[in-house]
Amino acid sequence: MSEPLTRLIEVISQGIGAVSAPYLTRQNANAKAHEIRVITAALKEAGESQNLPVHYQNGELEMWQKPEDHQLLLEPQSVDERADSRLDYQERRRQANIENVTSIAAAELASAESVAEDSPDEDWVTRFFNSAQDVSSEQMQALWGRILAGEIRQPGTYSLRTLEVIRNLSQEEAEVIALVGKMAIVASDQSAFVSLQNRQWLSDQRNIERKYSFLLVELGILYPSELEFQVFSDEDNSITSFQHGQRLLRIERGEINQPIRFRIWGFTEIGKEILSFISFDIDDEYLEQLGLFFVARKGKAYIGNLKNTLSSGKIEYEIIREIVKVPTN
Repeated sequence: MSEPLTRLIEVISQGIGAVSAPYLTRQNANAKAHEIRVITAALKEAGESQNLPVHYQNGELEMWQKPEDHQLLLEPQSVDERADSRLDYQERRRQANIENVTSIAAAELASAESVAEDSPDEDWVTRFFNSAQDVSSEQMQALWGRILAGEIRQPGTYSLRTLEVIRNLSQEEAEVIALVGKMAIVASDQSAFVSLQNRQWLSDQRNIERKYSFLLVELGILYPSELEFQVFSDEDNSITSFQHGQRLLRIERGEINQPIRFRIWGFTEIGKEILSFISFDIDDEYLEQLGLFFVARKGKAYIGNLKNTLSSGKIEYEIIREIVKVPTN
């Protein structure tokens, strides 16, 4: 077993106790998945044919009986027995949630060859599993699985505050984060923002509405008010660049002889951590909107492809084309 998967098992053991990890091995997982599919299909058919709730546990079936008046007949139980049944169901569901999340993390780490020397912080691991155990939707489980994989790759990637924000996210809020996050641009100083220099275009072409900023401010993902981003304040600085996914926007001062400012939504530290697991589409039109802003002020703008990020933080890229203002008749 690879080092990343070994570290994952160690983290799982730290978070929820001893683990044999059969659900992390493909052979056992495939066998179990086949069993579950067969049983699920059978239960679904039986339940639908009789219009009855069906319960399966450890190979045993139970079907509640229903008389002609459509009222359920349940075995009488004491308060303690009902509490035990509820807790048993809750813990089995939580265990299933954790196994789904950790299986996703295992898939994320499957191609990794190594991980950081340090392990995730014990308090972080405890908080993670206390939160992940109650995540039931597939989309959110995928998100938590990527978080666990990212923290195993590099401990300290996600703060406890970020876990708290994500723990309380609804599906709708997560979708807004993904929509706005796809527009995030990262500056050379590692600040991240959404460029607002063409609000109408953002609304018409990318469905980015102002109301979304209010929600993300409330979640702690954006700063409370719009900010100004300034470039070329230093006379000796003639070039600046911005990253967007695997694309780069290179801006040259050209004939610009004064600082240039434009409005932005700025991402907080929590927001920047969350951006790390958002998938970015190539969006040259978006970069062109910002590039044309500088071209209109007699600067020069180029779109490039990111090739590599060096350990020093410097990036290697290749220019694809220059952004030029199209003449209007």
